[in-house]
Amino acid sequence: MNTSRGFHIICEDLFKIYKVADLEVVALRGLDLIVQHGEVVAIVGASGSGKSTLLNILAGYDNPSAGNIFVGTRNLLQMNPKDVEEYRRSEIGFIWQQTNRNLFPYLTALENVTLPMMLIDGTQANKEKKGSELLDMVGLSHRSKHTPDKLSGGERQRVAIAVALSNSPKLLLADEPTGELDDRTASEILDLFGVVNRELGTTILIVTHDPDIAYKVGRVVLIRDGKTSIEIQRRRRYSGITGVAETEQELEEFVLVDGNGRIQIPEELLNHVGIEERAKIKLSPNGITITTDD
Repeated sequence: MNTSRGFHIICEDLFKIYKVADLEVVALRGLDLIVQHGEVVAIVGASGSGKSTLLNILAGYDNPSAGNIFVGTRNLLQMNPKDVEEYRRSEIGFIWQQTNRNLFPYLTALENVTLPMMLIDGTQANKEKKGSELLDMVGLSHRSKHTPDKLSGGERQRVAIAVALSNSPKLLLADEPTGELDDRTASEILDLFGVVNRELGTTILIVTHDPDIAYKVGRVVLIRDGKTSIEIQRRRRYSGITGVAETEQELEEFVLVDGNGRIQIPEELLNHVGIEERAKIKLSPNGITITTDD
C-alpha cells in the first residue's frame, strides 16, 4: 500500500505491547487511523488510552509491535536506524507539552530555532534568516535574543512551534501543546497552528484534553483502550483549526469500523439495552439491528 491517494497517514491494525518485568502492557490494540495531507486532527482519550504512544510511533521514537503504518511514502516498519534518523530530520516536527523539553535554556529564541538546522546544508546567514522568518511567523521577532527564562509560557510554546518547523516538516505532532497554558494563551496557540496549517499546508495531529476541541478542528478521533472508537466531525466540512470554539456549528458523531469489520459500541449504550457477553445482529429495513441474546 502507498499513500498516493491523498492520505498522509495510514495506520492499520496497529499494536504496541510493552514488557514491564514479567508483565505485558498493551498500549495499542488494533488501532486504525487515516489522515489526509494538510488535515488537522485532534486525538483525545483518557490517560493510558494510547494517545501519546501513537504520537511517539508516528514520530519514529518508538516501534509498533504489529500492524502497518505509512507516513507519506514511507513504510515505518521497514525503516532501519539511518532511515529513522533521516525521517525525523526531514519530515517530522514534534512539540512536547513541557516547554522545557522543547528548548535549551541557555540559548536564545533564535539560537533554539536555528540549532536543528545544523544538520541541513546552507550558510549560517541563511539559517538565521529562516529562523528570523519563523520567529516572525509566530509573532516573536522582537524576542529573538531572549533566553527561555525571559519568556512567558505562551512565548516559550511559540518558540517551540518555530523550532518544530525549522526543518520544514510535512507532519507536525503536538502532545498536549496547551496543557500548561491559561485559556487565553491556549487559544492563541491553537490560532497559531491554524496559521501554520494554512500558510505551509502542514498536516497536524494534536493530542489534547481540551473539552471544546470538536468545535475548533475539523475532526476529532477518540481513542479508547488502545483503539480508535469514535469520530466527531462538523456537519459543514472544515479541515483547519482555530482557537475560538465555533459552537454554532453542528457536530456529527460516528462509531468507527476497523479494517476487520469491528466496532466499539459505547458502554453506556450496551448497558442501556442490557447487552453483555453476546448479542444478536440482523438486517432491518433501516440498516442493522443489534439486540440482546434473549
